[in-house]
Amino acid sequence: MPRSRVEEATPVTVPIMDDIEIASGADAIAALRPLWNDVALNAHGAGALGRFELVAAAARLAERRGDEPFVAIIRDKGRPVTLLALRRERHFGARVAVPIAYPLAQYTDVIGRALTPHALDRLCARLQRKGTDVVLFRRVREDGGLHGALSQRARSQRAHDTACYIDLASFGTFAAYEASFSARTRRNRRQRQQRLAAHAGPLEFEMLRGNDAALALDAALAWKRKWLADRGVSSPVFDLGGWERLLRETVAASGGVVSALSAGGRLAAVEAGFVDQTTYISYLGAFDPELSTFSPGQLQMMGTIAWCFDHGLARYDLLAPCDDYKRHWARNKTGVTVDDYALALTHVGRGIAEVRRHVRPLARDFYLRLSPEMRVAGGRYGVPAAAVAAAAAAASVVIAVIE
Repeated sequence: MPRSRVEEATPVTVPIMDDIEIASGADAIAALRPLWNDVALNAHGAGALGRFELVAAAARLAERRGDEPFVAIIRDKGRPVTLLALRRERHFGARVAVPIAYPLAQYTDVIGRALTPHALDRLCARLQRKGTDVVLFRRVREDGGLHGALSQRARSQRAHDTACYIDLASFGTFAAYEASFSARTRRNRRQRQQRLAAHAGPLEFEMLRGNDAALALDAALAWKRKWLADRGVSSPVFDLGGWERLLRETVAASGGVVSALSAGGRLAAVEAGFVDQTTYISYLGAFDPELSTFSPGQLQMMGTIAWCFDHGLARYDLLAPCDDYKRHWARNKTGVTVDDYALALTHVGRGIAEVRRHVRPLARDFYLRLSPEMRVAGGRYGVPAAAVAAAAAAASVVIAVIE
């Protein structure tokens, strides 16, 4: 007897293969160490700023600030394959999820297998049920594990940029890289080096460890804070707060690389970075402002780049934004595209995402186009002029929403 139409149309149940679990709170995240390390190992590493120690410390910092840290665990056939660490904050009554190590970590990515659009949809449904209005992803790399899903499901926040890098492998040797600069540039660099030595004493480049590295990093952080203050620009990391302390701990505990140029036994320039497989990440560079006319930072960078060649590294990541001086160092205009994305889960979330997408770029551009003197005065005296007041108000509102 032939089967009926009803029988023929009976659906076949297909098991969901990417079940999702949410581990919420610093204690729950601390218990994930074996799982985290296993997923990272299968994915050939977690990245320099994706190590479990940093994530666990960021979770504790989030709780101290009243935020909710959590890790989404995506499984395939019961096996954890992808981890995404976020924290939920409140902004003007809205519940906003952001990367757990932002703003310390300069990229946002998953640990393990790339996130699929389907898994992202299911994760967002879970987060919406928990009262999340919007998820904001900062500086997602085009070659990372989040880009594919976000480019299909999320909304770009018009923060397109490029993380420039020096393609060390393409040059082969430090001598070949140095020769890529014009004769005039090389001559000027030698002359500055000679003038610095004549002014302050013999130059010495070192890769520092232990207490010497910690002291050099402290000097670099102090220089960076002064550099920002002189320009009327604030930083959520370099402010003597929790993120700056976490950076110091991360450099000390996670194999950070601290290089320094000294002149006459006095620190002249310092760089703190991380090695991620065959990539060196130039995280923080700073120099003694009293020696700025001699460009000690450039001399220190050349020493660090030479060290990267000596240790067989293939890439020197200059991070975003793609400033002119970074393009100059990259030589061959090499870089990776990065962008911010927003996933709005409610009407409130859509409002936040639209403000961030349309207002923030204009406000930041306007504010940063002001002279350093006006920005400094605005921070010191409140509202010295209508232009400063308007720019500062716009920037502060938007930054508060997204940061």
